[in-house]
Amino acid sequence: MKTRHLTALLAAVVVLAVFVPSESSAIPVFARKYGFNCTMCHSAYPRLNDFGARYRANGYRLPGGENVEKTILESPTPVALRTSAGYTFDELKHLPGATPTQKQNGLALNGLDILSAGLLGPNIGYFMVFVPGINEARGLAGQEASLEMASVVFSNLAGKPLTLRAGRFEPAYAAFSVKRQLSASPYEVYDYSFEGGPKISDTQTGIEVRGGGHGPVRVIAGLVEGSGTNLAEDPPQDGYVRVEGLLGAGEGQTVGHRVGLTGYLGRARPDTSLGSVHDCTRNFSRVGVDASLNASGVNLALQYLWARDDGALWGRDEKATWWGGFAELSYTSDRRATGFARFEMVKEPTFLDRDIKRITAGGRYYFEDNVATHLEYSHQIVASSAPDDATEDFLTLRLDFAF
Repeated sequence: MKTRHLTALLAAVVVLAVFVPSESSAIPVFARKYGFNCTMCHSAYPRLNDFGARYRANGYRLPGGENVEKTILESPTPVALRTSAGYTFDELKHLPGATPTQKQNGLALNGLDILSAGLLGPNIGYFMVFVPGINEARGLAGQEASLEMASVVFSNLAGKPLTLRAGRFEPAYAAFSVKRQLSASPYEVYDYSFEGGPKISDTQTGIEVRGGGHGPVRVIAGLVEGSGTNLAEDPPQDGYVRVEGLLGAGEGQTVGHRVGLTGYLGRARPDTSLGSVHDCTRNFSRVGVDASLNASGVNLALQYLWARDDGALWGRDEKATWWGGFAELSYTSDRRATGFARFEMVKEPTFLDRDIKRITAGGRYYFEDNVATHLEYSHQIVASSAPDDATEDFLTLRLDFAF
C-alpha cells in the first residue's frame, strides 16, 4: 500500500467529515449524572473543552454550581466502558536486532477501559480507570491488567481556590493529556526516556497541589514515585512544578490561549540491564515550554522539552542531554467532525547518533454522543548512520465507542 494512496484516502475522508452537519461526543459518566449532552465538556471527544478543563480542575464539580451537586449515592451508577474496533495496518522496517519487516494487517478489537468517577462528598471527588487483562488472539488486541488511574481530589481547601489530588493520576507536567489526545499514535517526546525510566506518558502515584482556581495564573506542584527502576526502599524523590498563564476568556483548550513552563527533577537507579540493581540513584531533569493557541475552531498545540540525565542511567560516563517536541494543528467544526495533523521530533543523546521524526494526520466523525469513527495515518522515521533508516507506516480506521 503506497503512502501517497493512504494520504489521499485520509484527506478525502477528513474533508467529507468536516462538511457533514452536527455535534460531538464523550464518555457518558458525567453526561448521565447531569442530563447534559457530552459536548458540555468535550468539543472533540476525548479532548476536553474549556468547560471540561474547569470541571476537572474543580474536583469534578460544576463550576458555580457546587451547592447543587450530588454524590455517587444520589446519582446514576458512575461507571462507563470504552473500547474501539476496526482495521489497522502497521508496518515496521529495518528495526535493529529484529526481522527486516514486521507487519500487522487486519481487524481487531483494541482493548477495553472501565471508568468510574464522581463525588464522594461536597468537596471530595474521585476518578478511576481500570484496564482489565485480555489475552491476545487473532482479532483481539491483548493488554495487561492495571489500575491506570485511581485518585481522590480534595477541593476548596481552607476555603481557598486550592485543590489536592492524591493517588494514581496523570500529572500536570503532561501539558497535553496523553489519555485525551486525538490520535492513536503516541506523542514521541512524551514516550521517550532512558531505559526503565519514567515517561511523561505514564500515570504516576503521588500527590499534586493546584493553586489559582480559575484565575489567569496557576501554579501546580507535585511529588511522585517516579522511576520503575527504583527499589521499594527508595522514598519518592521526583518533584515537579508547573506555571500556567491564560490569555483571553477561556482555558486555552478551545477558547483563549494558554502558555506553560514546567520543571521536573528526579532520581532513578540505572536499569538492571545497564548495571547492578544496587547502583545508587542518579539525577535526571526535564524542562518544558508549551502553548495552546486558539482561533475560530482552530487549535495550535506546541511543546518543547529539554532533558539532562546522569550518564549512568544510559550506561555511560558522560552526561546525556536530549530534546524534542511537537506542533499539532487541529480544527473542530460544528458539524460533528475534527481533523488534526502533527509533526514531532526527538533529538536523542549524541552518542546514539539518531533522530526520531513522526508525521501524523487524521480525523474523527461523531455519529452519536458515544460513537465516533476515527481515520489516521502516521509515518515515523528513526534516522541514523545505519545503511537503512528504521521506519513505521501506521494506518487505522476504527470505531471508538463508549457506553
